[in-house]
Amino acid sequence: MPYPRGLRVACRRGPARTVHGFTLVELLVVIAIIGLLIALLLPAVQAAREAARRSQCANNLKQLALAFHNHEETYKQFPLAISDPNKPGKNNWAPFVFPFVEQQTLVAGYNLTIDWWVEPNRSLVATQLPLVQCPSTPEQNRVQDKPETTPPNKTGACGDYFTPAGVHLDINQVLPADQQLAATADLRGVIRWYEARNPQNRAADVTDGLSNSIMLGECAGREDVWRRGTRYANDFTSAPKVRARGGAWATTDNPYEIGQRKAWDTAFGPIPGQLGINNSNEWGHCFYAFHPSGANFALADGSVRFLTEQTNLSALVALVTRSAGEPASGL
Repeated sequence: MPYPRGLRVACRRGPARTVHGFTLVELLVVIAIIGLLIALLLPAVQAAREAARRSQCANNLKQLALAFHNHEETYKQFPLAISDPNKPGKNNWAPFVFPFVEQQTLVAGYNLTIDWWVEPNRSLVATQLPLVQCPSTPEQNRVQDKPETTPPNKTGACGDYFTPAGVHLDINQVLPADQQLAATADLRGVIRWYEARNPQNRAADVTDGLSNSIMLGECAGREDVWRRGTRYANDFTSAPKVRARGGAWATTDNPYEIGQRKAWDTAFGPIPGQLGINNSNEWGHCFYAFHPSGANFALADGSVRFLTEQTNLSALVALVTRSAGEPASGL
């Protein structure tokens, strides 16, 4: 309807609305703040994850240590680190303790009179077992496949734990003069291989004390070589050859005496760095883990302990030997 002539209608306009947005500077500041928050949060998340992995690793070692004790309770002795060479079949401690960690099905078909890499054992040792793998190790479910002059290859799923069989006198090359080991000293470990003077391992043989002697330790990442966090991929053909001997959980190369600096291929050695925890995972050297600043150990009383990289070498010697009579000091 048209308005009467002369009537003026005032139209009131509301205030103009201004649409605000982020300036480029403001956007960059917001992005920087978010990035800073993520940077602050990420180490905490990583630390929490590593703490969980380290805890799982400790639990693995705990279960294995208890299995050793269940074996000792059943048979009145711990298994040998390596089976008696006077009997048929080359095997290490693993198939003897696995029945006590709910792996009865796995070892039910295992023939202890046959070498670990030969059938029927060959198919069984291809089984990947989380129980013998440290969750902090970068590559899980590794496989050792060592070529042999006469087939078959020595092939098997890898593990990260081993039994230190004692201390090698080569360690005198790095020990201070006042801490040198005598050639006559008893340097055997808790889980030792067969010798005429060591036909069996017993809890009673650990006269240094079960709580002062290492039963199991970490040597993670084999058969790749790891030296102070740097990986050298396993290589059987190049010059020099690269191998951290003893990767498969079933191999008789699993145990060794600590204190040596010899690489598997001498052209790749001697092993550099300071002999101690987390210097190298090569066979015969020491202990190696992927936990920041140290490694997990199962003691002969069944407890698990974390030792740092700064652990005194003489203290490690005392912990590895079972009846040398030295105090485990300097920890």
